[in-house]
Amino acid sequence: MKVTRILTRSSVALALAALAACQTAPVQQGTATQTTDPAVTAAEPTETPAPVDTQPAAAQGAAVAVLLADTVEHDGWRPIQVGAGATLYLDPRPIIIRDDLTGVQAGANQQGQGLLALMISDDARRRVQEATTLHPNRRLALVVGSTLMSAPTYGEPVTTGQLIFPVGTEANATAAARAIAGVDANGAPASSTAPAAPAAPAR
Repeated sequence: MKVTRILTRSSVALALAALAACQTAPVQQGTATQTTDPAVTAAEPTETPAPVDTQPAAAQGAAVAVLLADTVEHDGWRPIQVGAGATLYLDPRPIIIRDDLTGVQAGANQQGQGLLALMISDDARRRVQEATTLHPNRRLALVVGSTLMSAPTYGEPVTTGQLIFPVGTEANATAAARAIAGVDANGAPASSTAPAAPAAPAR
């Protein structure tokens, strides 16, 4: 896997909707899951810059999962408190896991909002397209380790091989990208063990 950096003031092609209000740092919810405000607005399509600062990834980084999510309860879905009186429900069956990633990028858009981009395999792209076609107008939730980083909505099937999530700040995006790639600030393999993803409840 490769980890690269999106140019700070350059824009990227967004496949998802951007969060309207992201907190600087995720807020602890429960014993293992952290999250940001789930409010959303429409994304602005933009161009993709040439990546820079390519680094090799370690063999093992933080666990990653992209799952379907909704503000409406569904049988077997896991409830997550995301704010005062707000609940998000996650399908415990991930569409994407770390093994599906071919690369990761961190950076910010022209407004300074942190963005985390996941490059996925062709097979993973087909699964995302199928899931978002069968389940329209829901959300794609990104979990890194035990942290719910983002859960933007999608208005139409997602067909791109690059999933881009708003994560509040560029610092958040950079930290998440390094955790996923299993590298430290210098690009060397991280010495600490990557955190495990939260256990999915029994259906």
